Amino acid sequence: MDHFSLEEWRKYVKNVLSEPERELYEDHLYICDQCLEVYLEAMDEEENSLPEMPGEDEFTNLIMAQITGGFSEEADKEHKELPNKESWFERWFPIAFACFMLIGGLVTMYRDKNQIDQD
Repeated sequence: MDHFSLEEWRKYVKNVLSEPERELYEDHLYICDQCLEVYLEAMDEEENSLPEMPGEDEFTNLIMAQITGGFSEEADKEHKELPNKESWFERWFPIAFACFMLIGGLVTMYRDKNQIDQD
């Protein structure tokens, strides 16, 4: 089995390969644990080469607070001030349409039953 080198995996990670080449690499990852390890090494290198995000811990804490429902008072106030963008049409059209379809189905059933009874 042929294996891809670390340099080849770096190209994959940096997205400089053509689409057919990328598919070949991806298919190879499914069957080769050795290349999977080299790929993960290339991913780690690429991750370490990215610039650090300022305030990363604060950003993470803010996101986690929002996920768990612990909104800050400011965020909660801003959320309450947003107008409800749902219009009357968006609220009532699905209900009206369902009623229309139900009535139409009942009328059709009634008409079909009367035709059978007349025959």
